[in-house]
Amino acid sequence: MRPFLVSLCLVLLAACSGNGQGLDENGRPIGEGGGGALSADFQSIQDHVFTPICTECHAGASAPQGLDLTQGHSYGLLVNVPSNEVPSFLRVAPGDPNNSYLIQKLEGTAAVGQQMPEGCPVTRPCLDAETIAVIRQWIANGAEPPASASAAGGGS
Repeated sequence: MRPFLVSLCLVLLAACSGNGQGLDENGRPIGEGGGGALSADFQSIQDHVFTPICTECHAGASAPQGLDLTQGHSYGLLVNVPSNEVPSFLRVAPGDPNNSYLIQKLEGTAAVGQQMPEGCPVTRPCLDAETIAVIRQWIANGAEPPASASAAGGGS
């Protein structure tokens, strides 16, 4: 059984090219990202969660499920977009965090696939409840785009 677990851990680690350094041992994002504390707005979530943690895997043309979470791409690929794994769920359903596939993946309640970030809780920490609560609040508040996208007329 032990060789199997070691092999599983190695496979999970190799699945992404990232270094696994976006979270501390408690599952909280490391560093200051865009400055200041994480808040329930898209730019803060991009700076503190998506960029330092999720883009280890979810970046570029080869991003899993076509979900590129890099700056400038993430909002348009998340909000009001059906999940590839379960198309009956939107990745982010504005105003409805319980029916947002992103939340289900982060909390480990999705019917398909594994909990995100990949490897949690086996080879890396999962996001902590406080961080997920902030993302839930952004969605509950209507999943507004970053201010720069609103000013430019984009992001909706």
